[in-house]
Amino acid sequence: MKIIGVIPARYKSSRFPGKPLVNICDKPMIWWVYQQALKVPELDEVYVATDDDRIKAACEEYDMNVVMTSDKHETGSDRVAEVAEKVEGDLFINIQGDEPVINPEMISEVISIFFEDESVYFGSLKKEITDPDEIAATSTVKVVTDRKGDAMYFSRSVIPSNLKDGKLARVFRHVGIYAYKRDFLKEFSQMTQTELELGEGIEPLRAMERGYTMRLKETKHSSIGVDLPEHIEKVERVIKGIDKLD
Repeated sequence: MKIIGVIPARYKSSRFPGKPLVNICDKPMIWWVYQQALKVPELDEVYVATDDDRIKAACEEYDMNVVMTSDKHETGSDRVAEVAEKVEGDLFINIQGDEPVINPEMISEVISIFFEDESVYFGSLKKEITDPDEIAATSTVKVVTDRKGDAMYFSRSVIPSNLKDGKLARVFRHVGIYAYKRDFLKEFSQMTQTELELGEGIEPLRAMERGYTMRLKETKHSSIGVDLPEHIEKVERVIKGIDKLD
C-alpha cells in the first residue's frame, strides 16, 4: 500500500490571512508541519497542496514537494482529492496545515486503522476531553462513536448532552486528521455538500448523510492548532522545549 501525506494550505483566512507562511522560530509554519510529517515512517511521500503562488514559492525555497490545486475547493478534503488525481497512491492522509507541533504518532495511529481492518475506507482520531470550557466551545468539534469506533454523529454542540440523571458519558473531541482510500476520496469529492455538513461546518457529515461510515481511533496525544496570531507563542514554547504537549 502506497501512503501519501497531503498538507492542504491556503493563503486566504478570515481570521488569520497568510497563516501557512507566518514566521515560527525563523521558519514558515508550513515548514514545521511538513517536517513533522516526514517523521512518519508509514508515509511514502509528503506534499503541500495549495492554490497560492506565495505558498508554492516558500515550499520550493525549502525543498518541500508542492502540488498546485484549484482555488474553487470548498474543503481541505476536496483539495486532497485533486492531489490524488495527480499523485499515485492507495491511501491519502489529510494533515492539517496549522498544527506545526503535531505528534507524528498521531498520523501513524490513523494509518494503523486501515491495517487493522481492511474494510475501512475513511478514518480519523478522537481524544477524550474533560475541560468544561472545551466541551462547551463551539470551536471544539465533538464526535460520538459506536462500539466499533464508527462515527454516529459530529457536532459543535455538546454531544452527548449528559443531562439525564447525572449519569455522565465520556465526551470526545474530533482530531482533524483525515485518511481516505483513493476510490472513496474520489467519490467523496464528487458529492455535493449537505445540509448537515454546511450547518455544522464538519466535512465527514457529507458522507455520513449518504450512509458511509468513518472509523475513529482514540488517541492520547495532543496538538496545538494555530487559529489566531496569539497561538504562535504557545507553539514556539513547545518547539523551544519550554513547554510540553503530552
